[in-house]
Parts: sequence; C-alpha cells; structure tokens
Amino acid sequence: MPNLYRTSDDLVVSRLEDGKPTKLHLENMNLFASGAFSNVYRGIAILSEGGGENGKQQEVVVKKTWPRQRGSPLEVRILGKLNRLKHKNIVRLLYSYQKEHEGKICLALIFEYIPLNLHQHLRSLNRKIDIVEVKLMTWQLFRGQHHLQRMEICHRDMKPQNLLYNADTGLLKITDFGSSAFEARKTPQPSYHVTRYYRPPELLLGSKNYGSEIDIWSCGCIFGELLKGAVFMAGRTSNNQAELIFELLGQPTSNDLNSMKISDSKYSDIWNSYERTAKGPFPNFDFMIHPTNQTMKDRRTAVFNNLISQKDMIESIDLLKKVLVYNPFQRLSGTDFLMAPYFMQIFHEQTVRMNGKRITCLSGADWQIVKIGDKTVTGESTSDIF
Repeated sequence: MPNLYRTSDDLVVSRLEDGKPTKLHLENMNLFASGAFSNVYRGIAILSEGGGENGKQQEVVVKKTWPRQRGSPLEVRILGKLNRLKHKNIVRLLYSYQKEHEGKICLALIFEYIPLNLHQHLRSLNRKIDIVEVKLMTWQLFRGQHHLQRMEICHRDMKPQNLLYNADTGLLKITDFGSSAFEARKTPQPSYHVTRYYRPPELLLGSKNYGSEIDIWSCGCIFGELLKGAVFMAGRTSNNQAELIFELLGQPTSNDLNSMKISDSKYSDIWNSYERTAKGPFPNFDFMIHPTNQTMKDRRTAVFNNLISQKDMIESIDLLKKVLVYNPFQRLSGTDFLMAPYFMQIFHEQTVRMNGKRITCLSGADWQIVKIGDKTVTGESTSDIF
C-alpha cells in the first residue's frame, strides 16, 4: 500500500450530511494506526469555507484506503445511510474525499475522534473491570448492533478493536465498516468474514447465506470476554475455534445445522476429526461460575477478571447463554436483550462507575427510547460536528 503522508493539506471534501462540497484544512496530521488495508491519521480539521462556522476546529481521524476503482465504495454508502440516523453508539463519518497518487486512488474518510478503542482500554486496566462497566459496555454494544440490524447492515467484524470507547464518559461506539455489507440473505456471501475469536459457528462451518445474526454471536463473545478478562474462546485455527464451540454447546442438532445453512461436508470434516472428551474444557459455561484449580491452570478456561462476584457472574452467564446458541434466529438480542432486568443497575441515578463518576452517557430516556423500539433519530454525539 502506498504510504501517502502529509502533515497538512487543503482539500475540497464531501460533507456526509448533505453531500455538499466543503473546503477543509487539515493540519498536524500524524500516523495514528496502520493495518493491512488502511492507514489512520490523527490531527486537526479546520473549516476554511463554512459561512458563520468558518475557522471552526475539530480533532479528527482520517482513514486512508486504496480502492481499486473510483466511485462510492460500499463502506461510504453504509456510513452515509447510518449518518442519516445519528445514533449515539455508531461512529460519525464527517467527510470523505478521493485523490489520485502515483496512479492509484486514495479514498479518505474523516471521522470524529475518540481517544481509545475498547481493546486498548481493557488492556490499560489489565482486563479487569467491575460489573457496572461490563453492563454499561454490553448494553451500548447490543444497542448499536440492534440499530445496524434494523438498518439492514451486517458489520461482519465486531471485536473490541472496532469499538471506540471514551473512558471518561463511558460512551461506546461501533466503528470500522470496511468489512460490512447490506443484508442480502438470499445472495451467497463469503464465509471467511469476522475475526476468528468472534466468528460464529455458521461461518466456521462454511455457511454462505447469513444475516446480522452473525454480529449477535460476536457481541456475545465480547460480553463473555468482559466477564472473563480474556478472549472468551481463543481457537488456534478456524477448525479449532469450531471445536471450542462444540465443547461449550455440545453437538449441534439437525435443526441447528439446518438453521445455520452450513456446508455439510465442512461440518462432517470438522466434527469427525474433533477429539471429543467426556468433559471438555467449556461445558455449560461452568468454568466461568465455578472455577477450579484445573480450569484456572488452563488459559482457555482461566477467569482473569476477579472484580466480579459469583452472584453477578451467575446472572451474567444466565443472560450470555441465551445469546451464544447455534440457531442464529434464537440468539437473544434487540429489545428483548436490552430490556432484561439485568441492566437496570446502569440506569439508577446513584450508580457509580469504576472511575468514581456517575453514568452520564446513558439516562432513563435511553431506556424508554429502546423500550418503544429505538426507531427515532437520536441526534446525539460526544462532540460538535461542523
């Protein structure tokens, strides 16, 4: 990938709100993160043409990718659709532009800046968080996923690295829609999507016809990770990841297999090579509730988060069990999940977070909005948008 790097730039960008061309000056741009398919820069955006808002500044990140052809990539179309409903748990794309450099097209996406992703935040705390933080993060995650599902968008890469997190306020936002797609359940799609640890059984078993239910499984794995203080199921390979799920849930029934629309040959190959034990490391999630010397010695089953009481863990696992099931259409999510009494604690005005602060990123209004379907425009963000 070409490494286009400039500390400042004057641009004409397309504003995602209305497609209006806008003059923007970027300055103090520094490499923030890099990956196989994109580089991300952090800096200051200044409106150089914006009427009464001329000269307004905002800290932003710029994601630069190198698509093969011009036009509006799928990621931009998805983000444009999401921008029309400014959901507080979805990242905001502010502007986009394309440039040609050395014969290649550079697509740049300019987003609101949020300091950390959830993976970085958890690592800073040695992955140990209390039950209030678990509930706060999990509720927002599943609320954002439910919004995507109602917008008929399948994220296809839910993981802590793709969740932005404001440690001060507790606000969580889903980001990175580079692997996402509009749902087209009748159209076969690749099964290699989703990072292995968060990949649902139907994709591991070769399904090519799936929908947003795959994201529900991934969110369940993140929920389990918050409780455990480590990756919930860390398979060494894709086949081993499927085997760990077998250990957790047992053998899928014929109804389960039909609901997942899996590849019969793929399933037969994995199941027949799977060395079953009388008691695998994961049965019935018991390792999370009743840790033993044996389970604590095995990194697959060791629970590293010691800030959660057994009572809270039992209540949490009771809910998690309803999410991590084979049948994609029986995975608990949406309003049924979000309205669970389990989450009421984070809506009490007196509840205090680990940082000693009250919860300000959610209120009783959020609870009521979700209760009636969460179908309204929220218009909320952590920052002022030009």
